[in-house]
Amino acid sequence: MDPTPETFQTGEHATEVPPEATVICCEASLDITGVRDLADRLQQARAAGRPLVLDGTQVERADTAALQLLCALFQDAEADHWDVQWHQPSSSPAERRKLLNVSAHLALPAA
Repeated sequence: MDPTPETFQTGEHATEVPPEATVICCEASLDITGVRDLADRLQQARAAGRPLVLDGTQVERADTAALQLLCALFQDAEADHWDVQWHQPSSSPAERRKLLNVSAHLALPAA
């Protein structure tokens, strides 16, 4: 029997995550102290070659180092035709994203 794909609620729409997708739950604080760990997890997900879903539900804060890492992730994913998407990105770091003008690079709606 095939496993049932996980379904994420995003706004008014439900997003079905393919069963082969890798899901990475982001920490509440995405900052320079955790960037190396996040980079390692992203590299492992990339090596697996499966679609990636970033769960941003818990994110309360993101500093410039974390945003730079995520911008590089989405840039590389686009260049390599690798499916990377967000699940419920928190609106908490929206002001910093707006200030740095990186929402488009992170495939996020403008704040």
